Parts: sequence; structure tokens; C-alpha cells
Amino acid sequence: MWIVAIAILILSIFHLSLGLISVCVGVISSIRAEVWLAHSVSPIWSGGFFVITGILGFACATRKTTYLIMCFTAFNVVSVVTAIVSIQLLRLGLVNHTTDGHTFQKEYKDVLIVLALYAAGCECLVCIVSSIVSCRLAKIVKRELAKKREETFHVQIVGNKDILVISRAIGAPPGEEKREKVLGVAL
Repeated sequence: MWIVAIAILILSIFHLSLGLISVCVGVISSIRAEVWLAHSVSPIWSGGFFVITGILGFACATRKTTYLIMCFTAFNVVSVVTAIVSIQLLRLGLVNHTTDGHTFQKEYKDVLIVLALYAAGCECLVCIVSSIVSCRLAKIVKRELAKKREETFHVQIVGNKDILVISRAIGAPPGEEKREKVLGVAL
């Protein structure tokens, strides 16, 4: 389990770093832009989703609750969608549009747009891997919870009317059991 938790921590570092790179590139691009277009500000909001996903990944790896695992997985899916939308919007910044509907590639590519494209593409890959690893963590946590519940108690029927509940602390030897007699009615 600790291997999966370490993998989520490492992936969360990638989420945070790619998110911060995207936000910084978006801020610089929007400051430099004469007119705010979709490709100049899309790295800001997509980077925000990447950062939130990274923060949830850190929380998920440290606490390992089902709620945090589901939130992390859901934000991975949302981050993939925002990264794909951001890639499509950033592609618009690499071409010029004419009034008659034609497009042609710009002579000089903006380095910030290319950097934001790489960050969004890498974030897509990191989100897909993070989703797979978080599903693996959810499976491990579910198995551990089921194991704890199995060891907690079992019911033994004695005779026609008596029900005996035998409970044992987790990790306790078999001789240290607590027995409670519950009266029942035979059908």
C-alpha cells in the first residue's frame, strides 16, 4: 500500500508543478497580450484545476479515506477535460485567421503558447496515470476495510432460542474474545 501512496505523492508533485507552470505562463501571456483571447488566459484556469488536483493527491496519499480518493479521481477526470480544452484553445494561438475563413500558420511561434501546450499535454498523461493509481489505492483501502470488518465479530446460534455474539479486538489472539448472549425467539 505504501508503494501506491508514494506513487500518488510523486504524481501529485507533477500535478502541482505543471499547474504552477501553466498558471505562470498564463499570467505572463495575458500580461503580454494586447487583446485577451482564449488562448492567452486558458492556461490560468486549467492550471488552477491542476493545482487543486495536486493538493487533493497529497491529501489522498496521507489520509487514504474513500472520500478523498473519490475526489482525487474525479478531479483527475476534470483535469483531463480542462487540459484537452486548453490544448484546443492554445492551438488557436499558433495560427492566424483571415476574414474569409482561411487559416495559416504564424511565422514565429510564441514560446509561451508552446510551453503551455507541453504542460497541458503532460498533464493529460499524468492525470490518466493518476486515475489508474488512485483506483488501485481505492481497491487496497476497500480490501483493508473489509478485512477489519471480518475480524470484528461473528454470530453463533446456540440452541433454538439463544444467539451468541462473539467479538474480538483486531490483532488480539483467539483466546481473548468477548462473548455476549442475546436472547432470541425460535421461529
